[in-house]
Amino acid sequence: MSIKSALAGAAVLAALFLWGALYGQEQYRKGYELAQAQTRAAQLQAEVRARLMEQRLQKEVEDVRVTYQMQLDAAQRVAVAARADLDGLRSKLAAANDRVAAQAARAGHALDANARIASQLRNVVGLCAERYTEMAGVADGYRSALSGLQGYVLALRK
Repeated sequence: MSIKSALAGAAVLAALFLWGALYGQEQYRKGYELAQAQTRAAQLQAEVRARLMEQRLQKEVEDVRVTYQMQLDAAQRVAVAARADLDGLRSKLAAANDRVAAQAARAGHALDANARIASQLRNVVGLCAERYTEMAGVADGYRSALSGLQGYVLALRK
């Protein structure tokens, strides 16, 4: 083997080694860039899914809020109607008390005790109606709160 062939072999070997090193670095760089691109794509997909989930949950919470507000408005309308009924009942009881008082004054003392008892019974009915209306208002409030909370919990569970 001559020196020229040894140098040529060494040069070829050095060239192959250099080419292998450069090729390996290029492949490593391409692999790294590909991995980064895949990571960015996965990250973007995760962000899109998270935004969609957040929007869906926000819509469900808003739907629950709207439903709760509608129930609250309906309960308020019922309470206003009940208050109007109670006021009407009070005015009818007051008118009945006035009529009985007038009749008792005309009839004398014999009907006075009966009129007083009837007046007291009408007052008891009025007080019962008032308490019943208050209790119905409280119950409607509890029902509305419970419905709202149940809707909120169902929205969170999804």
